[in-house]
Amino acid sequence: MTGPRPLLEVEAVSAFYGNFRAVDHVDVTVDAGEIVSIIGANGAGKSTLLKAIIGQTERLEGSIRFGGSNIVGRTTEAIVASGIVLMPEGRRLFASLTVEENLRLGWNVGRRAGIGLSDIWRQFPMLHERRRQQAGSLSGGQQQMVALARALLANPRLLLCDEISLGLAPRIVNEIYALIPDIRQRGIGILVVEQDIERSLSIADRFYCLLEGKISLAGRPDEVSRDLVIERYFGG
Repeated sequence: MTGPRPLLEVEAVSAFYGNFRAVDHVDVTVDAGEIVSIIGANGAGKSTLLKAIIGQTERLEGSIRFGGSNIVGRTTEAIVASGIVLMPEGRRLFASLTVEENLRLGWNVGRRAGIGLSDIWRQFPMLHERRRQQAGSLSGGQQQMVALARALLANPRLLLCDEISLGLAPRIVNEIYALIPDIRQRGIGILVVEQDIERSLSIADRFYCLLEGKISLAGRPDEVSRDLVIERYFGG
């Protein structure tokens, strides 16, 4: 007897930029309410894998199933509406819009489900205090909070997080990572792409290590030695 299918099933996926194969026959699964980490050095193919899932690569081979349905070939808008939301590297906020206006964009493009602005104000009181402030005037950490809250307002079933800690002070990174277990309590699957090995593995149920576009190691963080992780991370 088999259990329920994973929320996300990436099977033998290759993603290309022109003739360059940035992701090479990768298999990844994520269950509902599970935190899965993708680690790897710069250029390993981590962000490209997220772009493949969200429908933003030039060419794709293989299968991506979400909730049992094939999503390869769907538009990004349709994929987001089905419940996959990307929190992109670099935040990509509209600097001239207020915090609240940026947040409402997430609500407008996503699913209509359980998370609304009142929930966001409770979970991110700092954003409520600054809701009428232009997003471009916030600190980097505050902007990252806006990006995360905007993603949650799209009511994802699967949240893709690309380089959460990039360019942020350690204290701010700690605050943001502390929110992730709370998000998974809603039953949201979370796929985290990160260069910081320890940070990423500290919250993950499972992980995949990418090296030159291929999976070099996979498993549970507490079952794999850090020496082996580092070896496969750098290709030693």
